[in-house]
Amino acid sequence: MATKDYVPVAGDDWYQRRREDAEGEFFRKVADQGPRKGEGGSTRQGIYCLTADGKLLAYKNAGQAPDVMREVLKQGLAEWRKLPESRRKPGAVKIEDAGKLDGRYARTPPPGGLIINVHARCLDRDATGDLCDAACQKGRGDEASRDHLWLTEAEWKSLVTAGMKTGDKFPLPPAIATRICRFHLIDNTRGEPPMWSRDDVRSREFTLTVEESTSNGTRLRLDGSALVATNADAAKAERGYDVRLLGYIHFDAAKKQITRFDIVAVGDHWGEGNYTRGARTGRTPLGVSFELVTGKSPADRVPPQAAREIQEYLGPSR
Repeated sequence: MATKDYVPVAGDDWYQRRREDAEGEFFRKVADQGPRKGEGGSTRQGIYCLTADGKLLAYKNAGQAPDVMREVLKQGLAEWRKLPESRRKPGAVKIEDAGKLDGRYARTPPPGGLIINVHARCLDRDATGDLCDAACQKGRGDEASRDHLWLTEAEWKSLVTAGMKTGDKFPLPPAIATRICRFHLIDNTRGEPPMWSRDDVRSREFTLTVEESTSNGTRLRLDGSALVATNADAAKAERGYDVRLLGYIHFDAAKKQITRFDIVAVGDHWGEGNYTRGARTGRTPLGVSFELVTGKSPADRVPPQAAREIQEYLGPSR
């Protein structure tokens, strides 16, 4: 139904309800026909089935379960079929030029930068102590989360400077290390968690080792560890993540580009946010993976959650 009977669209309510342009006005026009009118600028999130001219057909503020989504789509189709034929035929709606977009709420990847898929997953330990997928209640962390890490062109180029020799060691540039710690070493398996503040990064040590550097390119290995916690005394912190990282970064000299950026982070996470209730009790294993993508797919270009505050996300590190 989603692909045959609908034109599927995904949008971030945080942007849509704020933007002052034709797209934002259209979204608010549709949302205000439902039960969540967003008084005071509050959330209008949910599943919307609507016509091209902005009539709301069905709405539900939940969609994690397939059966819930299926029923909403059925309800929307039933309401669609009740409309006059004149409103349902092709060409019934004329789309005008959208005009100027509100640049304050437009997020695009940095020109010449890198886009890296980030997935978090709840883990557990089997009878032998090895890591395995966690058994979580449906909707309570049983699926991998999705996000993106953005690096600017200047940032990724700082990883492969001239004169590197096999065996050289140097720290991961602070801006990259800070961004990873604050915005991507998070448990977002149950929704949108609060990001770590600068003070929450209690310790971090990320070391890059040049495994090989030739005229063909450079291979780097990343070894790291970090502790992020809401209290300087981790034992007293309501929320935290004590994690180790291992990664590999490859630079192709002929292509003059990074062709591999793989990192895995594994450690014990604990606590929950206001919108990520239902965490497992105590400290439990959490894994986060980072993998380079081309950026050609629309899904690849979805901005990082933390990019809502873009200056803080891409701003200078301290």
